[in-house]
Order: sequence, then structure tokens, then C-alpha cells
Amino acid sequence: MNFDTFSTTAMAAELRATLLQGRVQQITQINSLSFGFEIYIHPTRHYLIVSTEPQAPRLYLTERKVRRGVGNDTPLLLVLRKYMRGAILRAIEQPPYERILQLHFESHAGSTTVVVELLGTRSNIVLLEADQTILGVARLPKPGGRPGRRELLPGHFYQPPPSQHKLMPAELTEYTLRQELNEASPKLRLARLLPQAITGVSPLLAREITYRATGNSTTDVEQVKTLEPVLTAFHALFDQLRQETWQPTLALDEEGQPQAFAPYPLRHLAHNQTTATFSEAVETFFAETTRGYAAARAPLLEALAQARQRLARRRDRLTEDAAALANPIAFKEKGEAILAYAHEIQPGQANLTIDWISDGSPTEIKLDPTLSPADNAQQYFSRYRKAQRAATEIPAQLNKISLEESYLEQLEQDLTMAESRPEIDTVAEALAEAGYYRPKRKRKRQKSTSRHFLRLSAPNGAPVWVGKNALQNAHLTFNRAGPDDLWLHARAVPGSHVIIPTAEGLPAEADVLWAAAVAAYYSRARHDTSVEVDVTLKKHVRAIKGAAPGLVTYRQESTLRVVPQEPDLN
Repeated sequence: MNFDTFSTTAMAAELRATLLQGRVQQITQINSLSFGFEIYIHPTRHYLIVSTEPQAPRLYLTERKVRRGVGNDTPLLLVLRKYMRGAILRAIEQPPYERILQLHFESHAGSTTVVVELLGTRSNIVLLEADQTILGVARLPKPGGRPGRRELLPGHFYQPPPSQHKLMPAELTEYTLRQELNEASPKLRLARLLPQAITGVSPLLAREITYRATGNSTTDVEQVKTLEPVLTAFHALFDQLRQETWQPTLALDEEGQPQAFAPYPLRHLAHNQTTATFSEAVETFFAETTRGYAAARAPLLEALAQARQRLARRRDRLTEDAAALANPIAFKEKGEAILAYAHEIQPGQANLTIDWISDGSPTEIKLDPTLSPADNAQQYFSRYRKAQRAATEIPAQLNKISLEESYLEQLEQDLTMAESRPEIDTVAEALAEAGYYRPKRKRKRQKSTSRHFLRLSAPNGAPVWVGKNALQNAHLTFNRAGPDDLWLHARAVPGSHVIIPTAEGLPAEADVLWAAAVAAYYSRARHDTSVEVDVTLKKHVRAIKGAAPGLVTYRQESTLRVVPQEPDLN
């Protein structure tokens, strides 16, 4: 989960109470997007973690000394050390209802500001001079970005993120809420409407408001009969924000694993645990979640490796059988020869040499000394019939093994792209259904994630759908896509099925190239500098008969060569 407005505000209050007037002693690079600040206030050293990792942006205090990670020093680390070492933290500001913190420092180099933008996949750390000139950036913009998009580059003036053009919390009244409900689809969940309509409301907060107002976090718009409970729950939580009356909370799932954190009780989640500080809740969540994901992935990776080994052994045995049974006619001729020369075969004889089989050259036929000539002949006739069957069965079995190996490669890629426990569990269920994995204990069956594919918008507005696992790929291609929609997939490697719907018209060429770059990113070739991506119409894509979900063949494709590009999920 990401930091929301409430989390950012609560953390700002905690940092003000702990770090103001502290001196920066040391700056440590954990990785290219994560840094640790050692800030000293007599007589205590405090350690502040700031990370803008796309899937886990975070900021919190920790009691453990920050250790340097692997990798070369980044330009941002060098400029931070130049301007920040010995600097005094004078103020911490947060633009109203934004997920942005501005840490203002003074040092021998003058006034500087560290801007921490906790904006999901667009998170960033920016170091500014007093005149708002950018000195350093953690994540530089990709070349050829969307026109009009702000560029955070050293030497440029800093531009804050654009306004969201939503209602401010104080503007939510019975009248404005009724307007939003009337304009929304009746089947839309209230917990999805609130973040779309109101600044500062995250999906987690919206579920909590909905639960407090209706007793159910999944209430639809049409089920909201009276507005007063919604307004009461909404304003009660925002009063906590304004008054900074925090109750740091960590929500746990049935197995005791962190599920969410917030500076208020999460009543819509069953198991709440209070913490002494909000930093403690945040640190525990990310530490346990990261460790839990690694622990959840480990047995699945082992199962994948063992399954591949079993398939490799099966392939080797079939290949050996195919070589041994490569000439069925020879077995038949040897059986016939044994019957023809049966009168010359002595009891206990181990070999028969004749010179009339095939090309007329002398041929030695091995015999079982314990069997009669007729039984020896029947053994060769049995091998003849087996070799005939093998001529059709072994290629089919080898093809089946190839399909299973392709499916395992796709599941491994699914596991690599999994960013949540439900997505990891989807891979576990797929492995279990295929007979490759037996969980030590039966987990509660997850709701299908096949419908939870990514819905993106290309630079020129074309909708782009991306499947992140085999089930989503199959659902997208064969349940959602129309026959004339564009279908994209990285060539010859496991990865996502990407769909560009064409019901509203053909997409611009730039949008197709952008979607191809996204398809390359969500494939096993995401770290390559150049990837081939095939594009065809969905009607030319066929599921492979008898194969696992998501495995397809296609024709009439064109091939694009692109650089993998991570999409902006916001």
C-alpha cells in the first residue's frame, strides 16, 4: 500500500516533534531510490528512512543505524552530501492534503529543501536551492515523455504536481455529496467514488468511511439511502487530521501478517494492533511485508525448479525411447527372421546371424536364451508395435512437455511481477491446480484476480489493458477483447497480453508504440535494452488446445522493436 494524505500528515507531525533543529550527521544510500539520514539532537541520533521505490514509497524513523546498500553512488547522493552534511532541519511543511513533505534545511551552503513526493509510482526525492532551482533528483524523467508533463531535471525550476481538480474536504456537504452520487453509476462502490471525487481521500480511507457509515466497506452508491452517516464518518476522520489526534494502527490478517497501516483505527479490518509511534507501524508493515513476500515466493520458486527438473527428465527418457525405437520395420524383420530360422536355433542360443534382412548384409539378432524361438519372435513383434505407437505418441508427449515448460516460464514471470499477496497466491493456486505444488497448509481460496488487470491510458488517450498473470491474460484475450482489437505480446518470451480496444477508433501510432513498450516491460525481457513485440488483431490469436490458460498461437503479426517502459500506474 502507499502513503496517503493522512499517513503523510501524521508522519510530518511525528518528524516535527522529533527532528526539528537536528543536525544532519550522515547520509547513506540504501539503494538508488532509498536514503537514510542520520540526524543528531543532543543526546540522541535519529535515523530517517526516505524511499521512493515505485511499489513501496515510504518515509519513517527507525532506531537501527542505516547500512549502506550495494551499488554505485548516485548523483543525488553526491549532491545531498555536498549540501546537506551538517545542515540544520528548520521546518517541515506539507501542502494541504498532498502526499508531499518539504524538509527545509540551513547549512554553510545556504538554505536548501528536500522535497519528498510520496505519489505511488511517481514518487520522487528532489533537492532544491532557496530559489527553487533543482539541484538533484532521485528519479529522472524518461526521454520522450508525455508532452506537457513536468520535467524534474537539475538546473530547472521545480514545478509541484498539478492540481487534482477535486472537491476539497471542507466542500463536502449534503448538497455536493448528493451531486456526486447522482452523477455516479448506481453499481459503483462508494469506496471507489470518494477517492475520485474528493482531495485527500485514499482507497483505504474511503473503505473506512464507508464501513463506519454503512457497516460494510463494499456498499454500492445505490445502497446509500441517507447521507448523514457518510458525512458524519467523513468529517469525524478529517477532524482527527486537523486536530492531529493520531492513533497509530497496524491491521493484521488472519495469519498475523501486516495488512495495512493508518494513523486511525481501521474498523473495517478485523485485527487491529496499536503501536507506540506511527513510524513503528510503517516500519513493521514494510519490513514484514517484504519478508513475508520473500517467504511466500520461496516455496513457489522451489516448486517451479523441481517441476522443470521433472519435465527435463521426462524429456530425456522420451528422447532416448525415440532413438531406440526409431526403426520399427527392423523389429518386424527380426521377428520374422527368428520364425524363419527357428529350426536352426538351439536351446540356450543367445545370437542368430543371418544375411537376408534389408540390404542383404550379415545381421546379428540377439536372443533371450531362456525363451523359445516363438517367444523371442513375439518380443520383437511387441517392440515393433510399440515403436509404431511411439512414432505418434512420443512427439505428442514432447509437445505436451514443451507446453508445460512454457506455462512454468509464464508462472515464474507472474511470480516476478506479483506485487501483493493475492497475486502471489494466484500463482500458488495455478501451480497447485497443475499438480506441481502442494501447500503445507490450505489457505483460504482467493477471489479470482482475472478481472483485476491493469487499465492504462496511452499518451494520446488510447485505453490499454495489461494482464499481469496467466489468468488475466486468458481473461483479457478471450473474454474482454473484441475481434478487431489490437493484441500485443513480447516475442518469444513469457509476459503479459496487452490489448488496445479499437471500438472508438484505431489508436495513434505513438500509442501503439507506447503499448508495445509496456508489453516489453511486463515480460521476462524487461531489463533488456531492446525488445521485439508482436502486434496482431485479436481474431488472429488462438488458445492452444489442451494447454494451460494464457498459452496461445497467433498469425499475421507485425513486429516492433521497442525499449521497455514502466507505465505510470497513477
